[in-house]
Amino acid sequence: MAISVFILGEARLHREGLALLLGKYPAIEIAGAGGLREALDLLAGRAIDVILLDSFMPATAAMVARLRQARGRLRIVAMGVHEIESEVLACAAAGIDSFIRIDAAIEEVVAAIEGVMRGELLCSPRLAASLYHSVAALGNADPVALTDREIQVVGLMDRGLSNKEISSHLKIETCTAKNHVQNILQKLGVHSRGQAVALVRHVIGQRFQ
Repeated sequence: MAISVFILGEARLHREGLALLLGKYPAIEIAGAGGLREALDLLAGRAIDVILLDSFMPATAAMVARLRQARGRLRIVAMGVHEIESEVLACAAAGIDSFIRIDAAIEEVVAAIEGVMRGELLCSPRLAASLYHSVAALGNADPVALTDREIQVVGLMDRGLSNKEISSHLKIETCTAKNHVQNILQKLGVHSRGQAVALVRHVIGQRFQ
């Protein structure tokens, strides 16, 4: 049976072009292509196997949460991800099941979709080793050591905000925001924002402020 896929993205030309390419593969059935509203409307009326995000954005976590509410068993795959530890961990923290490299060919997109249906994550051995070591580091970290303000900063990091954007949001100096981020990484014993977000989300919950 073909895998039912909905392509979710802001750029109509991009998502419709991707739909045309994927539609040539017998293993894939294109259920539709559109924005979040179209995806939610479709999920209300029929079963979709995979949501394919045509990009990974700061607002992705909130989008994923709404999709999960509509259909809990849905698999979600993000495209355009750099195969580096911080971005992949950020995807995981956002609730995404798998990812597709920014330079992937269409055959790799199909392979990732088929893989996520088998519960697999397709990635390089180097990234797999990096993620393994990250999990080990996260196991030794203690999110309880963070202050309320630092938890708030992690929440803004989860939304993809830069130090400058965090400072503007919290009405603090940029250097102060930078110090908060550095303190968070040090307290948690991690080396990247993605690791920090993944750890705090795991311990505190799917969403935090």
